[in-house]
Amino acid sequence: MIRRWWRLILVRGESMTPTLRDGDKLLVRVGQRPAPGDLVVFRARDVVPRTDVTWMVKRAAAVAPDGSVTVRGDNPHGQDSRHFGAVPGTAVLGVVRHRR
Repeated sequence: MIRRWWRLILVRGESMTPTLRDGDKLLVRVGQRPAPGDLVVFRARDVVPRTDVTWMVKRAAAVAPDGSVTVRGDNPHGQDSRHFGAVPGTAVLGVVRHRR
């Protein structure tokens, strides 16, 4: 039952440095609607179709009434909504609640 509500995600890449580093482990609350400022995990292929990455982690900048999320990377050189637009709410896995 716990696996339904929580998911462990491994960070790959530098798009969220200095907040997150390659190899960090994130505990994600599945299905939780993000608020601005939250770290959000979403399906990468839903926003960047030709990527080899399964999940992306970004910071929620804004959440629209339809559930779509405008995201920003903490590293100014990474990709975010300025490159691929808002993330549909259906692509959001959940919100990061713990980093290790």
